[in-house]
Amino acid sequence: MLKFGVIAEGKTDQIVIKSILLGYFQTEEIRIREVQPPPDNTGFTAPHAGWMLVFDCLKRQEAEKALQFNDYLVIHIDTDMQEEAGFDVPRQKGGKPLSLPERVEGVIDRLCREIDPDFLKSERKRILFAIAVDSIECWLLPLLFPADKKKASKVTGCLKTATDQLRKMDQAGLSAGETKYPKAYEQASREFRKRKELLKHRSRNPGLELFIQRLDAIAEQRIAKPADDTQDL
Repeated sequence: MLKFGVIAEGKTDQIVIKSILLGYFQTEEIRIREVQPPPDNTGFTAPHAGWMLVFDCLKRQEAEKALQFNDYLVIHIDTDMQEEAGFDVPRQKGGKPLSLPERVEGVIDRLCREIDPDFLKSERKRILFAIAVDSIECWLLPLLFPADKKKASKVTGCLKTATDQLRKMDQAGLSAGETKYPKAYEQASREFRKRKELLKHRSRNPGLELFIQRLDAIAEQRIAKPADDTQDL
């Protein structure tokens, strides 16, 4: 059995990540454990979420604890607030906007600063960073816009775009005001649980593709089982 722990900003982020993991590793038996936020049984509305909770979780050494019981740990965070005080990851360098991969690497470096250096050095190959540009709702757009390349590849304003499209399809929106609905995220992401659909859509959103590449690295590691230095995931 392949075991994953998930640290995320919120419940709805965990739901999307779970659908992706189940689809990618469809032929294997896997278990997914919610680390942050912890499991709740309400299922109707998502509890408080945010990037600060991810940082707090890492400061409490929850990553170290999680990897005692799991093969891999997924750490998710959105980039929409990356320039906020306390997050402090710029979108530009020398007056020029950073590329999407450069922004993602900057956020990963920032998260790594909250993890014990010795632990990170020894266990980095078991940590997968799920950096959603600008939010994890962007990863759902390829499913919602199968024939619209431009909208599928959006990396801003994705929550509204996804919710508006779902309502046009006579489905429940992902949110209303500040409230997000886990059941709607389960419905919107369910096609990712089919490996064929996930792989078909992976490259249609650049943020999603970067995360899937990290899953590719795991698959390669499991085949090759390298004994040398850890690989950045």
